[in-house]
Amino acid sequence: RASLLCTMAGLQPSPDWCGKELTCCLKAGNDEQIRGEVFAFDVATDTLVLKENAVGQHLATYRLLKGESLDLSTVALRGTTVVPEPVPPVSQATLDRIREKEEQAVAKELAKGAMIGENVSREAQLLFNGLAKTMRCKWDKQDILVLLEPGDRPESGVRISSPYTVDLVQGRNEEFVARVKKVLEGERARISA
Repeated sequence: RASLLCTMAGLQPSPDWCGKELTCCLKAGNDEQIRGEVFAFDVATDTLVLKENAVGQHLATYRLLKGESLDLSTVALRGTTVVPEPVPPVSQATLDRIREKEEQAVAKELAKGAMIGENVSREAQLLFNGLAKTMRCKWDKQDILVLLEPGDRPESGVRISSPYTVDLVQGRNEEFVARVKKVLEGERARISA
């Protein structure tokens, strides 16, 4: 195998880097030096896959780097290019499943984000989390809304205003208000313990 070492400014990441040993720094400003074998490069996403800390043929750490994050003036390549094996085409059905899973994951993360109150105390968030374990809850600014059924309008549920005490639980359905008060009391006791 012939060995090639190149260091130059203006060099752009490319599939020709595959199989070569790469040493470089990131533009982020720290002087951390990254070193590893270029496993793959995706032109469409400008993503470099670096294989680091390889132990034998089956165990390694992989780092994904955006090409734009590399300080190209620090790039040093050593070795010869290894042409990666072609990836078999992916069926449309598989792509559809991947997109569906991605959409579900994004929706799940957005739902998690909606469960975090803005500008609320730690205690308020703990109370919300406790209520949300057994009830449908959402934030309305700093108020906690507890809904009886999915898709209910906020006025058909229960509103708990800061400082989230039992006397601040308000709603039209007295039975549901009593249930929310009982759960809120239990959560307050659990947090205080």
